[in-house]
Amino acid sequence: MALPLATPSPEPDDVRAQLGGMGTRLEFLHDVLRAGEAARRTAVPNDPTGTAGRRAYEAHVRTIRELHIEREGWARLIHGRLELVCNADRSIAMGVMVGDAATGQASLFPKNARRRGPATGMVTRANAGEGVPHLQTALFVAGAGPDGVALSEEEAFALKTWFLLSSRTKIGETVRIDCELSQPQKFEDGFVIEWGRRIPLPALVMDGIEPTNDDGPGEIDIPVDFR
Repeated sequence: MALPLATPSPEPDDVRAQLGGMGTRLEFLHDVLRAGEAARRTAVPNDPTGTAGRRAYEAHVRTIRELHIEREGWARLIHGRLELVCNADRSIAMGVMVGDAATGQASLFPKNARRRGPATGMVTRANAGEGVPHLQTALFVAGAGPDGVALSEEEAFALKTWFLLSSRTKIGETVRIDCELSQPQKFEDGFVIEWGRRIPLPALVMDGIEPTNDDGPGEIDIPVDFR
């Protein structure tokens, strides 16, 4: 589906440099969000509740992987039940996350819009340089799946995980997607309460909105109590 796109605000040089240093590009991240919006719009009111959100999430994950694997030599990574993509030296990984209305606003503090499970907490602690209890490392080094990679304990502890955070708002017949690429640094009760580095990105504005059912839970990060 072709999505009309308003011209985003210019990409600041420092944003371009920061993204380039990580091995990604603004056009990749915007394409991820476009793919999610296109997938969301295939849902119709008689689909099961949550179809639109699930389709957007699946398209986000698929597209962020495909672009970085094909263009930058990254690899598919299932990391503690998180669906990610990681660079060749396994030092950086990226995933997707739905944020609240503060997403993309440098002067505000965004949070994840939906509660997330312990896997997000573990990558957050790794981002902060904190050790992960040994009993939970099996979650990190589980099977990589087809064409994926698995991390050693040392690689899991050293990995820096970023999320493409996005917040979608309907404005009349258009939709605005505010976004940023950010690294969670503190996690509590299912929510990111502190970020390390944040890279606010230009928003996308698209028209041609058609009715869909509600978003539902969307992302997958299963809460599991370790005993």
